[in-house]
Amino acid sequence: MPLQPNFIERQLIGRGVVPWPLLDAFIPTFQSAAVISAAELGAFEALRDPLTLDELATRIGASRVGTESLLNVLVGLGYAERHDDRFALAAVARRTVPVNEMRIVAPFLREQLRATLDATRAIREAPPRGVANQELIQGGEIGLGFQTAMRWIASGNVSEVVQHVTLPTTATRLLDVGGSHGLYTAALCRKYPRLRGTVLDWPIGIEAARRTMREQPDVADRIDFVAADFERDELPSGYDVAFLGNIVHGLSPEDNQTLFRKLARSTTSSGTVVILDQLAGSAGSAFSKSVASLIGFNLFLVTGGRAYRFEQLRQWLTDAGFPIVSATNLRRAPGLWVVTAQKR
Repeated sequence: MPLQPNFIERQLIGRGVVPWPLLDAFIPTFQSAAVISAAELGAFEALRDPLTLDELATRIGASRVGTESLLNVLVGLGYAERHDDRFALAAVARRTVPVNEMRIVAPFLREQLRATLDATRAIREAPPRGVANQELIQGGEIGLGFQTAMRWIASGNVSEVVQHVTLPTTATRLLDVGGSHGLYTAALCRKYPRLRGTVLDWPIGIEAARRTMREQPDVADRIDFVAADFERDELPSGYDVAFLGNIVHGLSPEDNQTLFRKLARSTTSSGTVVILDQLAGSAGSAFSKSVASLIGFNLFLVTGGRAYRFEQLRQWLTDAGFPIVSATNLRRAPGLWVVTAQKR
């Protein structure tokens, strides 16, 4: 969790007494290292039980001095609390940290951290696919970590997203492009009982979607799967609605325009496209704007994508044959919007 300075500390920071680069570049490096290491070692799982320092060191197979150093950070960041000689997860961490999956997502977080260290080259050269190896997230432990992280992100906003999606009453077929976990497809099928969904993704994403359907059997019989790469392959046709959840930001302008033309061929003559994504230049608080800009910077570094402006999306959608375009800002997710585009 972010460090929380007190009133006097905020005043000193605001006046520049504490050097900003120290707070922005130096300290967060060690925060990331501590959280990722705690995940890899299984410290979050272990701290579900109150443990002494020695007990935790034994449980995670680490040195006593290293475990003590890690615990000091976890307590300082609010992940853990100390009661007498025992440590355990803090109440807020128990609510917000998916403890059982922290070890799974750690390899992906470490790969993201590694890629950001090459930011200077990315800024200088603007490589079309960013500085991360995109093939790594298509399989293996990094791919599994990526899928898990995407599920975390979606689970926190799926209810609000679906609330803001209004589909034509005649819609019966939905294509979730790059749908991964399939949480949005399941929720939309639940909202619209006539709707049948198709999740299209890499094989590792399809496995994540199958897990969702096992957990949500009330809609599972109305959802099928297509293993494909939406960038390389043509999309299946005959769909009333296409859904893009956090896809646009990972693509270049040219690749987005190509994808939108594919969606035009994939959807019916009255087809609808629903896009969930970060938009640049959005109104909102300084915090929400900062979060959106940082996410956009990360996307540029690791994928060559970015957070685009609504005007850009509207132009690309119009050019592809979806001239009726509107957007709604989500309240719970800074900078996140639902964009709806229709052919007629």
